Amino acid sequence: CPQNLHLVRLPQQGTALLEDLGNLAANELYRPDGSCLPPKQAAEKMLVGIEAIAAQCNHLIIVSNEVFSGGADYAGETDLYLQALAMVNNAVAAKADAVCRVVCGLPVYYKGGERP
Repeated sequence: CPQNLHLVRLPQQGTALLEDLGNLAANELYRPDGSCLPPKQAAEKMLVGIEAIAAQCNHLIIVSNEVFSGGADYAGETDLYLQALAMVNNAVAAKADAVCRVVCGLPVYYKGGERP
């Protein structure tokens, strides 16, 4: 879904995969006319959409992007994108049953799931 996730209707209950939050964040943040929503507004719109999808399924798996360990000096509105995505990642992680990062193909659980 390129944007407006809150408008999506799933055909039946079950498990849904939302991949990837990075593209959704960019699509919600950057407007076709070249303007940019404030990061908080874009994040809130994404979270409303995620809640709408979650209410329609038994399990929701969300895949985000690891874009926070790159450089420190970004041009343009990249910082706004990172802010919006971070807000969504943090809110989703707070509500999630499990939070996992995959490093070199190996799962690292931060919440729920398997632990070594």
